[in-house]
This record gives sequence, structure tokens and C-alpha cells, in this order.
Amino acid sequence: MKNWKNITLELLEYNLDDAFNKISHLDVLSVSIKDKRTSKESDWFDDPEKTSTINQKTHSIVILIEEEKSTQTLIKNIQQLLNFKEEIYFEEELFEDRDWVKHTQSLFKEISISDSLRILPHWVKKKKFNGTTILIDPGTGFGTGSHATTKLCLRWIEDQLKENRTVLDFGSGSGILSIAVKKLTNNSINGVEIDELAIKNALHNNSLNDVKINYILSTNFDLNQKFDVVISNILANTLISLSEKFKKVTKDELLLSGILNHQVKNIISKYESWIELKFISEEDGWCLLHGKLKS
Repeated sequence: MKNWKNITLELLEYNLDDAFNKISHLDVLSVSIKDKRTSKESDWFDDPEKTSTINQKTHSIVILIEEEKSTQTLIKNIQQLLNFKEEIYFEEELFEDRDWVKHTQSLFKEISISDSLRILPHWVKKKKFNGTTILIDPGTGFGTGSHATTKLCLRWIEDQLKENRTVLDFGSGSGILSIAVKKLTNNSINGVEIDELAIKNALHNNSLNDVKINYILSTNFDLNQKFDVVISNILANTLISLSEKFKKVTKDELLLSGILNHQVKNIISKYESWIELKFISEEDGWCLLHGKLKS
């Protein structure tokens, strides 16, 4: 079976955007940007209010080439292309080809949210379970059920969300939270998402779970409607920027996740003019906040 090489470059004191664009024109299979930081440290996510930036301290460039191609020749070509005078530090990783679909699927297992709620990749054979199962095809939307922020929201939905409520899932991703709301409470639920591909993935997941949920692009979302409960599992910086929008659409309750321990006080203070948020629970350093509108 054919082998491949990943070449990871550390380009100190060089503009990574410029390097990425130039290296992309070389005879290589692919060029990508890798975040060096952990999920807790990283702020490199889609933010509708802010353009992401990369630099050599936080990111590396990864190049994929065939095994038989010379790494040293590639590095020499990159040095000339970038007019780089210093020696380029790199790491080389050799790996075998494989059935990438089967490999990707093998990474996703059954995820237990509680004794009565589980997330299951749709290709995994169902085992007997005395509870609710949500089927997910990960696709392009965030929300496989494995991340602590998603688990925190799912547990709250299962334990605390009452029936006969209108619900908004803002930043709906794969649709996992919306699907949980529908299957666990049968409440009226709408999802809002910035990414059209994520909406396509969410609609696919709807069909896997035999539910119908309306998803709206954020650019088309009507801020004049109100919902009994607004749920949003996005990162803290984006949550701060969305405070005024959430104020317009929240009728009663607000549930926020995607917040690290050290960000809780800042989020609460940014929202305190219109809602009293309280810490509810925490997992792996991520926190869940809930509040009711001030009377």
C-alpha cells in the first residue's frame, strides 16, 4: 500500500498567511494550517464578528507529499520561494494509506450522556438501550456529543427543559442540541447557523432521527421574534458579541455554553444589564451558565 509524508514546518518570524499562499503553488498534495494550542487555549474558531489570525507562535504549516518525494528538496525549494535565509526547522511523519472513510468512522464511538440519553454515529449497530438515542453523522457541523460543552447542554435539556416551550438553538452546528430538544420534549425548536454546509449536515441528521426542525442562516434570522428558551453553545468572545441580539429574542430563559472557567465572570458581567446568569455545572474546565429574565 502507498505511503505518504506529512512535513510540519516551523517558520519563525515569517508571515504564515503569505507562506501558506506561496507554498500552495508548489507541487504538493495539500497544505494546511495546524493549531499548536490545546482546545482550551485556542481562540481560532469561526467568529461572525471577528476575523481569525494566525502566527508562527501559535500555528504551523503542514504539507502532504508522496513518500518517494525528497523532503530535503522540498525544504530547499521552500527556502528559495520564501527567500528564507535561516534554516527551516521541520518534522517528518510517515504514514500508510488506508480506507479513510472507515478510519474516520472508527474514531466515533457511542457517547453516553446519561443513563437515559446516548449519542450514536449512524453507522454503528444499535444495541438495546432503555432511553433516547440521537443518531449523528458528524459531517461539517460542530456537535458530535463528545465535547464537554455539548454534553453540558444535552444534560440540561434532558433534566431541566420543560415541555410546551418555544426554543431557539443559536449556533446549531450539526443540529445535535435541536434534535435533543425535539426528541426529549417535542418542543417547537428553530436553529440558527452561520454556515450553510452545517445546515445541510443538520438537515441530514434530522432525517436520521426522523424529526423536522427549521434551520435559518444567521444573515436571514428575524430578530423581532421571541423564544421562551434560547440555547447557545459557542465560544465566549462570540457570546459577548451576541448579548444584544439574545436580549431581543429571549422571552424567559437563556442557556450559554462554550465558556472556560476563567471567562465566567466576564460573561456574567456582559449580560447583567438584562439577565442574571448563574453558574450551573462544569466539565473539563468548560462551564454552563443559565439565567432567567429580570422581572
